Amino acid sequence: MGASTARITAADFLTPPELAPWQLASNPAGRIGGVRLTLHTDAAETQMGDCYQQVPLRVLPPFGFGPGQPKLLYLLNPTAGLMYGDAQLVHLSAQGKTRAVVVGQSATRIHPAIHGFCTQPWVLHVDEEAVLVVLPGPAIPFAGCRYAQQVDIDLAAGADLVWGDIWLAGRYARGCVSEQWRFDILVHRLTVRRQGKLVFRDRFCWRGPWDAGAAAWHFGGAPACGSLFITGPASQSLLASAPALSHAVLPTASGDTCLRCHGPAETVTAWVVHTALEAAAHLDSGEDGAPWLLNGHDLGPNHWFSGVNA
Repeated sequence: MGASTARITAADFLTPPELAPWQLASNPAGRIGGVRLTLHTDAAETQMGDCYQQVPLRVLPPFGFGPGQPKLLYLLNPTAGLMYGDAQLVHLSAQGKTRAVVVGQSATRIHPAIHGFCTQPWVLHVDEEAVLVVLPGPAIPFAGCRYAQQVDIDLAAGADLVWGDIWLAGRYARGCVSEQWRFDILVHRLTVRRQGKLVFRDRFCWRGPWDAGAAAWHFGGAPACGSLFITGPASQSLLASAPALSHAVLPTASGDTCLRCHGPAETVTAWVVHTALEAAAHLDSGEDGAPWLLNGHDLGPNHWFSGVNA
């Protein structure tokens, strides 16, 4: 089924109960939009199919890196980040045998909320024999922000996916003017279904600002935490490559894997990216091997997820 060309409106967004007192932008122009995108294969190459784009989000055509490598797609937000009232929908369908990595262009800056809140829902469908990696980019909550990230993933039998989240403490630490842990409300929900059956659900509502005790409880005293959902069990080489930071491996009842870690922002980011791309290579070939994308010379160091050595 092709991407719908119906205009994205406020009616396409579900407001979490914790954010019910606030509204999205009353003037939706340039504030409420998103991307609906289909990926398919053509002569064994992953290609972008039907695509609908509505500001403020844009998608670049996929970049190719040769045999054995996935296509790379960037989601672009030409503004300074998510302002209060903004709503950005990402609806992505990966058809059978596609191989792709979808990333945000940079960190997601979540600006202070004066009157409303902002939200970025993701709706993903992955067909049988497809392998999809989605790395939205590190989330940086500014002081007083209100944000909801809602992710709904539908997997066919035999579909493989890696989803990665990185949450940072805030913009900077400068004594009494620090914005670390100064957000108002952050709501996150990740729901994964396989053939319509619920196999994984992760939800939190963080209410700030946090004092040192609350920050230590949630982040272990570190400025960043990361989380990965990977279909299937984690390979031994993947578990052996974990860096010297606090991490946990959580097998699920459905046979999938949730990985979590916390530590310095650079280390957490490197670990999430490297682990996601290594897991994807294993899902693709069924064997341990070089991570997708990272071992070549095609990506310059200006890419936030490139040049990683976890």
